[in-house]
Amino acid sequence: MRSLTGFALVLAACSGGDRSGRPAARTASATPVATGPDALVLRVPRTGGVARVLSYPHTDSVVWTATDSAPPIERVLAFDADAGLVAAVDGRQRPLWFDLRSGGVNVATPRSLRGLTSVDGSMIYGVGVDGAVARFAPSDNWVWKPPAPARAVFPQIGGTLIVLGGVGDAARVWRLYPPNPAARDTAAVPGATGGAGAPLGDQIYLTVGKRTLLGLAARTLTTSDPIEFDHPIRAMAATPSGDRFYVITDSSRTLEIVSRYQNRVSAGVELPGRARDLRVDPFGRYVLVRSAENDSVWVMSVGTDRIVGRLRSAWREDLPFVAPDGTVAVADGGNVVFVDPLAERIVRVSIGGASDFWYAFVWPGFRPRAASLDEPARFPGDSDTTAGAPPPVAAESAAAAPAVSADSVKLGFTLSFAVLLDADKARTRAAAIVVNGQAARVVTGMSGGTAVYRVVLGPYRTRDEAERAGRASGQSYFVYPGSP
Repeated sequence: MRSLTGFALVLAACSGGDRSGRPAARTASATPVATGPDALVLRVPRTGGVARVLSYPHTDSVVWTATDSAPPIERVLAFDADAGLVAAVDGRQRPLWFDLRSGGVNVATPRSLRGLTSVDGSMIYGVGVDGAVARFAPSDNWVWKPPAPARAVFPQIGGTLIVLGGVGDAARVWRLYPPNPAARDTAAVPGATGGAGAPLGDQIYLTVGKRTLLGLAARTLTTSDPIEFDHPIRAMAATPSGDRFYVITDSSRTLEIVSRYQNRVSAGVELPGRARDLRVDPFGRYVLVRSAENDSVWVMSVGTDRIVGRLRSAWREDLPFVAPDGTVAVADGGNVVFVDPLAERIVRVSIGGASDFWYAFVWPGFRPRAASLDEPARFPGDSDTTAGAPPPVAAESAAAAPAVSADSVKLGFTLSFAVLLDADKARTRAAAIVVNGQAARVVTGMSGGTAVYRVVLGPYRTRDEAERAGRASGQSYFVYPGSP
């Protein structure tokens, strides 16, 4: 496609950073929204400055402005929708949060760390120069020094932490539940040097040597049979649920797909050329693959395992990215251009947008609260003759509307066949559902603090497509808007 528009661990001073007492500036949209989260974009000047959140797709419509100035941002780690915290890493490798409720930008420590990661947006983990592991949270910090220097950390959604340490044949993993410093379990993983996990998954794939992946179950520290590749592994990324890991290797023109449940390379997607990097759409629709030879970006559909578009963009930590509506934002000179990857058609342009760092997310947190939610709770008296509890509160009909909501049609539609508490039963159920050659998959999630396993297909571009696939499955199903 042608050019589109011409963080040693020192915690004495690290207990949460500076916080501003000023409220964040918000600008409510006048467009009413009935349900669903709002599609939003966080933009921060690449050289540092005041962060803003804008309504999407109106990327010049500011709905929130930070009260503090931010340093240059390198990457976003995770988003805590409950607390309204965006965890990120600045250009000096320091962890920080954007607090969307208070408006503050809070640097957790003045020291640099390596391997910074977060799975929930509130707790940020990293490794110090001495191999100690640090956890930073808005309320407090925690440090653990493993028996051997840590190499990498893999936090899990339930609060468990997996630490990889040691070198060569002495490499091991430890399983902890911070802030308890006692390791609950340990296992030898000879030769492991790093790895990758997924936000909602319980499987980690460790890299052993240059050409081997070793599956590690986060709950038990049991390992699976190693997976060997013909060429050195260059990059790896997982779907949000962790059901699939995508791998590119040196000197190869194939994107290899590792099935977490089958523990093998289940498929390979031929690429137009050799690849050097990749990233997975956090909404679960596309894999973006960077060409090793030029500034081409190949777009692969997660649903069909096929290359569906070829774009041109500089490759940065934030760009290209997949927007909430399924367009791909690419850097084109000084601008950010949103392109329909299927039609390779320009949808919108943000003039001068490349001078900002971008992060897309969905959240209903900028919506005004109903006044009734802040009323003190009232309880009946000891006597049965006293007045009972107050009548039910009316719907939040008078609240002012927030920023523009994500269009569920653009987010796509997903088929759900079952929500189970047992992972094995979910896998068995998924294996029995195949529609038009596409097998159902299992997506791990949380419900009321309990892990659940959803058997799903999709997403599909329209509700009609999802309905047709549901009927073809011969199974009971329901369709819901959005990605798994």
